[in-house]
Amino acid sequence: MKTVIVFDTDDRGGMKNTVKIIDHLAQEYLGEDLSPYKIPFGKIELIKELRNYAALAQEEDFGGLRHAKTFAEKIIKKKGPF
Repeated sequence: MKTVIVFDTDDRGGMKNTVKIIDHLAQEYLGEDLSPYKIPFGKIELIKELRNYAALAQEEDFGGLRHAKTFAEKIIKKKGPF
């Protein structure tokens, strides 16, 4: 089966719908998700990770950018690339 999809840059809503269609077709026919922006865990799991970070951030000298980066990298390593 061949499908031709138009990506009309003058139609903002149409562009969003095109991306949804492509995601659906990739899932249906390739069995994989092509979108690089899918979060590999659910909302509850994300909330638990944020609570863990909040608890660690209360420690002295933990609120800096370096520590946030390290914590985010730990989650990415555990869950896989986004």
